[in-house]
Formats: sequence, structure tokens, C-alpha cells
Amino acid sequence: MQSQTDVAWERYLAAKGFPLDGSHYTVLADELKQLGGREPRLMAKFDEPNQLPQPLARAGYTLLPVRNGEYILFPGNLFVPVSDCSHRQIFTSTTPFRLETAGRGQGESQYIDQAYNIGVLSDFVGVSRSELFLTIRGRERTSRFTFRLSQRLFEVDGVQIEVDAGYEAARDIVLIEAKIGARSHFNVRQLYYPFRHFRQLVPVKRVRLIFLAYDLAANHCHLYEVAFRSEEDPTSWHFPACRVYQLQTMHVSHIDDLIDVRFGTQSYVVPQADDINRIVELLDIISSGRQTAQDVADSFGFHLRQSSYYREAAEYLGLVRVQNELYMLTERGERVGAATVDDKRAMLARCIVNSWIFAELIDRARRRPSATFTLKDVDDTIASVRLRGNQRYTSSTIPRRRQTIVAWIRWLSQQFGCFEVHGPEFRLA
Repeated sequence: MQSQTDVAWERYLAAKGFPLDGSHYTVLADELKQLGGREPRLMAKFDEPNQLPQPLARAGYTLLPVRNGEYILFPGNLFVPVSDCSHRQIFTSTTPFRLETAGRGQGESQYIDQAYNIGVLSDFVGVSRSELFLTIRGRERTSRFTFRLSQRLFEVDGVQIEVDAGYEAARDIVLIEAKIGARSHFNVRQLYYPFRHFRQLVPVKRVRLIFLAYDLAANHCHLYEVAFRSEEDPTSWHFPACRVYQLQTMHVSHIDDLIDVRFGTQSYVVPQADDINRIVELLDIISSGRQTAQDVADSFGFHLRQSSYYREAAEYLGLVRVQNELYMLTERGERVGAATVDDKRAMLARCIVNSWIFAELIDRARRRPSATFTLKDVDDTIASVRLRGNQRYTSSTIPRRRQTIVAWIRWLSQQFGCFEVHGPEFRLA
């Protein structure tokens, strides 16, 4: 299935007559918009391999900005694979008391602040938190620098960069690129351009690069230090260090600890959205003012249909509503979005446990001496949904919807202990 960006790139390449045969091409933002029919910022945004436009992916090409409004299109791969890190540790917050107002911002910044406040970041970089000062956040333009790629020398000057957070210590500048949820790749440009910029800006200090992935669902913080063996070669990246911090988890001893009718829903759909992190990310996207279906798809790098599944899941949980084709947060969605990082997880758990499907499954389990329900119970509950008198989900769609319900049950089991999973059977804890 083609996305709008795929189609726009096909239009542009056809109009320019670029054969993508191994040559390098200069791409102007004005022409991208005029010939492709889409905003350049959307056509040039691909942070992960699955976001790369199909025409470029098929030809093995990628794109880099070199000046304001100018890019270079060339054969190459700038996606860094994030391998599983074997260094893991359980981490207890070093704050002397619970922070009731921390981690309430939008997007990645709240998760960086959480990592800093509880001591994870200082532990990883080996610098005391009291000696690590937040000095950089947001957008600015690079100074002039050159780098070598595919046997060619490129000059960058005045390209816009965005640093999620930057900290200064006595000897170090620590720049952070953060993502919500565990990631398999990131675009090296997101760290390489800030690295070269601040190396020139502050030559007396070491510039250290950190890729941070905050997996809210698993309550893990993944940290990778990124370095370049050759400063002038962005493909010479390597990971000098990595660590996965398993943060303390709220443990629920009984399912009743999560029962709260205020979190109940009357949305009689069945969600198809396995990743809890994406649901949280959707709330941030809507809060930032990106409220159309296309806005959400562009922000995720998804096709419209795939992004609609997460909107539907957020509606099911009572977090989002659609009005005049705009996505809007409900009062509950606003509360979850504004909650601290720690509280978000507990609130999402209550949203799930009190939703109509889980309420039905829990009721079935309570009526049995074994306090269990099965995969068949899940299927029967999904099959019970009617739309205009007809069965809404058929034998071909029930397994995909079941997969999400089971994924959420496993999440509740692993993170809160309120279910026990025994193969095809689930027991109330």
C-alpha cells in the first residue's frame, strides 16, 4: 500500500527524470513541493527504515539536508540498527521523595526529564546529577562543516537541527536523541549533525551522544552511547556502551486493585493495536495540535489505515474522540497525557481493565470456580459485537483483534501481576 509520501516522491522523480542509477542529485525543497505536491518537511522525514519512501528504498537511496532548502539525494544507508543490549540492571530512583509534578511535558522531553530526575542518566554517563546541567533543548541551525560519504565530500551549512536535550558537565557536552518505545533503528543524522555542530561550538569539551528509548509499557529505559571512529564519516558509528535499566514497577496483588468504574467505556469496538507505547505517543501527537488522520499518519510514519487502528484503540479506552474529522483528547485523555510517567502506566492499566471487553472477560472468570477465561472466551466476546444488527467481526478479522487483547493481557500480567497466563487460559490474580 502506497503512502502519500510514496506517491509524492514518484511524481517528483518522474518530473525531474532522475534514474537513481548510482549518481548523486541536488534536491531543492521548493521543487519537492511543486513537483511532488507535498510539504518538503514530510517528504524528507524518515527516522526509521519503514518510513523511507518506497521509490528511494527500492533504489537504495537516501536523503540528507545540506543547506536551508537544499538536500543531496545519494545511494546509501544512514539507518543505525539498535541491537539488543545484554547489560541490564534493576534501578531504584535516587530521588529522596516522589516527584508529583515531574514528567508532565509533551513528547520525548518528559521521558528524558524522568531519566534525569531519577538518576538513570547520570548513572549511565558517569557524571553526578548535581554536576550535570540542562543547557540545550530545541531547534537551531548548524555551523558550517564538511563530511565524506560515498567517496564524496559534502558541505553542510545552516541546516536546522533539533536536540531533544543537551546537558553540560565540567568536561562533557551530553546530547540526547530520545524515542518513545523500544526501537530497532534510528537515523544517524539525528545525532551526527548536532555532534559536528557542538564540536565546533565548544571545542574544549568532549561531545557525547546518547540514544535513549523509553519503553513505557515495559518500564525500561534503554540507553546507548554513540560515537564515530572518524569524525568526518557519519557511517563510522559504533556503540561504546549500552544499558537497559529496569525501573521499579507498581505491583498489583489482585485484579480488584485496578477495578474503577470511572475508567469504564461504552465503545463497543475491538481494538487492533498491540503497542501500548504508540497509544501514549498518539496522545502527545494530538496534544501538540496535529489532529487530522493524515497528521497522525505522518507523525508515526504509518499508512492511514495503520494509524487509524491506534486512534480506534484510544477511542476504545476513552482517551480520544473524533469531532468534525479532528482527533481530540477526552477529559480522561487529557488526564492521562498530563500524568507523570509513573502514573501514566497505572492509569492505562485501569483504562484497559475497566473497558467493556475486559469487564466481560473478568465477569466470565468470576462465574467459574477456577477464576479463568480462555482464548475461546476472547473470540466469543469479539464475535458478540454487532453493527446494524450484523456481526461486526468475522472469522478473518477475529484473530487479529484477539492478538491485541492477548497482548494487553500479557502486558497486565507482566507489569502488574493481575493476570496469570497459562497457555490458552488466563487466571485472575
